[in-house]
Amino acid sequence: MTRASDGRARRWWWWLLCASAIGVAGRSSFVLLAPGTIAFLSARHGWTRTTLVVHALTGAAALLAGLVQLQTGPERPRRALHRALGRLCVLAMVAASLSGGALAMSTRGGVAARAGFLVLSLLWLFTTTRAVLAIRAGHMASHRMWMLRAFALTFSAVTLRVYLGLGVAFGLRFLEVYALSAWLCWVPNLLLVEWWWLPRSASGSGDRGVSRRDWVTMMHTTGTTKQPAV
Repeated sequence: MTRASDGRARRWWWWLLCASAIGVAGRSSFVLLAPGTIAFLSARHGWTRTTLVVHALTGAAALLAGLVQLQTGPERPRRALHRALGRLCVLAMVAASLSGGALAMSTRGGVAARAGFLVLSLLWLFTTTRAVLAIRAGHMASHRMWMLRAFALTFSAVTLRVYLGLGVAFGLRFLEVYALSAWLCWVPNLLLVEWWWLPRSASGSGDRGVSRRDWVTMMHTTGTTKQPAV
């Protein structure tokens, strides 16, 4: 693939990512704007209903803020915007992960679905926390890598709906698809970031000749901003 065609492919993927994230975020806003149109919200009562509203709204905020963060950086003149949105994104991710973990304990789909969503919530909180600790320590490269992982988990809100829609389209039983989607909505996302996005991001920023093995070593080393030897 030529550099020009690769650039066009990236733009198409970027706009698809934006459109899907904005669509899911917009739909999530219905928990406040039109709660009667959300069937699974109408079936919830008490603390689970309140927690679901918090989860939907903070997850939507994390999606939108994360999208903008992917296109901004700490360099001037966008440093102030990056920091402000970064704080919003982190707070939204923490709230969404905690509320998601609480909801996971009572979700439908049996043990498989509960385990899948609970592990997702724990990893979401873990990656976000590591990103915060990295930037507070001044490790910019490590911060960016952990935030990309956290956003991959945030994007599970989009991929979950994709898999559920495909299951319905193929006439599969909803609860079985739901239990499987509890894992599929985030595991491939995380693998894609680990094995494709992060290495290509390093290559695009000037780290030519960095092997995948070196990059994996670098990704799991959070105490330094140095690049692996080439």
